[in-house]
Amino acid sequence: MRHLLCIYHIAENIKKKAKALLRNDMVQNFIEDFYHMRNSYTEYQFELRYTEMLTKYELYRSYLEKELYPSRESWARYAISKVFTEGVESTQRVESINGVLKKHLDQGTLLKELVKVIENELDKETQYSRIKEYYGSNPSTGLPSTYNTIFKNIDSILKDHLAPIPLSLQRA
Repeated sequence: MRHLLCIYHIAENIKKKAKALLRNDMVQNFIEDFYHMRNSYTEYQFELRYTEMLTKYELYRSYLEKELYPSRESWARYAISKVFTEGVESTQRVESINGVLKKHLDQGTLLKELVKVIENELDKETQYSRIKEYYGSNPSTGLPSTYNTIFKNIDSILKDHLAPIPLSLQRA
């Protein structure tokens, strides 16, 4: 089983590094360019965008080459799209619970109060999952979809060339 890196934490590290190395007006551009590179659907496209970043952000070159590039198979879209993740790319649930703990935990917090707060957070997540599941199961099988009628030929080509996640995004 391959270990994937949390894109949330990578992004946080990149923001910190960018703020330390780049002028204010370039920080946002760098972050946008990083996501553009990261979200490449092919290795070839990724490598082109990576090379562009090396040229455009010379001050960041060392970090890109030594820290990010060697681990690219664990965070770049072209590589992780080949691994079943059920769409999870971050440790968002853990971060959510950590946020709750930081907000409610201090020396005077009783354990039963903390348990109640965590249970409430988990209940909210469960409710969100149910809503998402309900809308996902909403019967629409009897209705022809646009991509099956008007764009049938294009959809057929896309099926041949796109992985399931990009295909579903294209159809949305």
